[in-house]
Amino acid sequence: MKNRILFRISITVNVIFIILLMVVLSRYSEVLYQKRIQWNQSARIVMFGDSHTAGGKWNSLLDTGPVLRMGWGGFSSDQLKNMIPRCIDYNPEFVFILCGGNDIVGGKCYSIGRIIDNYRFMADTLRSHGITPVFQKLLYLHNGKEYNSVVDSINNMLTDFCIREKLDLIDAGRLMNDNTGLRADLTIDDCHLNQNGYKLWSDAVNRFLKEKQP
Repeated sequence: MKNRILFRISITVNVIFIILLMVVLSRYSEVLYQKRIQWNQSARIVMFGDSHTAGGKWNSLLDTGPVLRMGWGGFSSDQLKNMIPRCIDYNPEFVFILCGGNDIVGGKCYSIGRIIDNYRFMADTLRSHGITPVFQKLLYLHNGKEYNSVVDSINNMLTDFCIREKLDLIDAGRLMNDNTGLRADLTIDDCHLNQNGYKLWSDAVNRFLKEKQP
């Protein structure tokens, strides 16, 4: 009887341990994946940008990898321009760039031309090392009329820049917008995306990658 009780306790403890282990691995799988990529210094894809990029669990979201996440919350395009050389160490095939939103303060942007110059520096730096830059249009805010108007101006200039320079451009935001800007059901705070928002974004990236397959 005593052995039977101990056996049942052992089974219960093991089941609880396995469940807890699965929860921990699920919650921290992206962090662990990033550590592994950094250790190996190798990634096929780099997702590069500000807090929007930093919040994505990209190795789960994208159909191909490994994916290095390089996102810094609050960084402007000036700051991110200086970080772009870090991508080169991982010898990626593609670097997906989303930045410029933090250059907009109070519904105003100091210089859209400066943002485009920073985009050009990023593109030239990556191309000179045989890496394909893929730019992404800025995302709207929910109910952010002034901000969204500046985003439109930046995105229009980014589109012209990519056409002139024969660069790839993704517009994931068009799948996320309604008459309020960013849809309320896709954001946690009127700015940053929730899980459903990241799913739509990753769908756009996955479509691009599929089209690029030989």
